Amino acid sequence: MFEPERLEQILTILRRTQTATVKHLAQQLYVSEATVRRDLNELERRGFISRIHGGAVLTDGANREVPLFLREQQNTQSKRIIAAKAAQHLCDGQVIFLDASSTAMYLIPHFERFQNLTIITNGLKTSQNLRSLKHNVYCTGGLMLHNSLAYIGDFAAEFIRHFNADIFFFSSLGISEDGRITDASSEETNIRRIMLEQSRKHIFLCDSSKQGKTYCYNLCNLSQVDDYISDK
Repeated sequence: MFEPERLEQILTILRRTQTATVKHLAQQLYVSEATVRRDLNELERRGFISRIHGGAVLTDGANREVPLFLREQQNTQSKRIIAAKAAQHLCDGQVIFLDASSTAMYLIPHFERFQNLTIITNGLKTSQNLRSLKHNVYCTGGLMLHNSLAYIGDFAAEFIRHFNADIFFFSSLGISEDGRITDASSEETNIRRIMLEQSRKHIFLCDSSKQGKTYCYNLCNLSQVDDYISDK
């Protein structure tokens, strides 16, 4: 089977399943896993898919968001580096906003070193990971996005407005060459905007794979953040 046929078959499979592993694709196409990896690299270069750990997910233009359970497996070492740098902004007694991003969750182990924190998040998975810490933890509630396990909507927004945070740690799907921080989810972008408004200090967490990428919804400009932390 020639490359154009393989690429089309891979896309056909992904249009049906949205995600697939390298092993599964190799079995379906009767080719080696090395061949599938090369094909996936080519499809990613063309903007049809996003590579994930061990496989790929179909994109919609560039604006289909990768599910949280898959994002948690991507660029894990980069996220650990980012979290370690971000933890330098922490001190006892802070009120902290955390968004529902997988990158922000990597900060959670660092909270153990500090006393009397108040942490507010709109992330279901984030709040679950915070449950073992001896801090004040609030989860906004609201309408849950099943893809990202993020709470959104008027209820979540009103809950956030009850707080004035010292610091907001957040991520997003991309940052453009001209410094626009963007995302594929209008609902999560709106919640992040309110967290920006209700916080004194803004810390943007972004691994290098997101640099130079632009998505549909503008969150803010790099000039509006206090620190931009990346792995490189």
